[in-house]
Amino acid sequence: MENTEPTRTCETCHKEVAEANFPLHETHCKRFLSVCPDCDEAVPKDQLSQHREEQHTKVKCSKCNKKIERCHLEDHEAEECPERLQMCTFCELEVPWKQLEEHSVVCGSRTELCKDCGRYVKLSDQSEHSSTCSAANKEDSTQTLSSALNTTENTVSCRNCGRSFLEKEIDRHEQLRCYQELYEEVDTKEEKWQDEDDLFKQQSQDQLRSAYKATSQSHAGRQGPWVSGDQDQISTCPHCHLALPLPTLKWHEAKCRVNVVLKAREG
Repeated sequence: MENTEPTRTCETCHKEVAEANFPLHETHCKRFLSVCPDCDEAVPKDQLSQHREEQHTKVKCSKCNKKIERCHLEDHEAEECPERLQMCTFCELEVPWKQLEEHSVVCGSRTELCKDCGRYVKLSDQSEHSSTCSAANKEDSTQTLSSALNTTENTVSCRNCGRSFLEKEIDRHEQLRCYQELYEEVDTKEEKWQDEDDLFKQQSQDQLRSAYKATSQSHAGRQGPWVSGDQDQISTCPHCHLALPLPTLKWHEAKCRVNVVLKAREG
């Protein structure tokens, strides 16, 4: 139930007092309280002088040296003092408030490269440019569309090539395209290996023919033409040092040198 009892305002303490209690309250206020002439605040009579000294004595602002009542000093330093420090929105450097406007004009005229469109834009125009940059809007639209697709359809990775596809497309990719690419890669490697093997075989055959020819010429120069009398002569193979008749040694030495070439190939 609302209180409908009438009230009156005390002229000493400026409080609303019930009309029934007002005479007693007014008498008490006039006896013990005084109204400060500077701030119109009711304070105890015995503390009025202290109140005026602590609250209304003028002191100098430490930044601008202006004389301010002590009770207003804190608000002055925070909101009114022209020397109070304010942060620049472009470089985040704190400068005196009275210089902030001039500093902001110069600082905001600096340019930075837009990563989206590649143009140099003034710092003061960055917020407007970000809303009109066509490259950024296009990228945002692409990301939004991509996010929308990702939220509606799941993506999975191919077990063979590792690339990501929509879940409904992964089976077709693995069955057709991915295996086809793998087969083409294997065929390419096999052709390369075949070409390398043919080249190696050709080089080996050339080495064997050279070895046999060198052996034959070396033996022929050393022993001269083959005659029937050579059948009783014995000589040693220069490779394995086996003693054999000259007719047999001719074929053995060629074969022995071929073995040397083959061993070198395996090594």
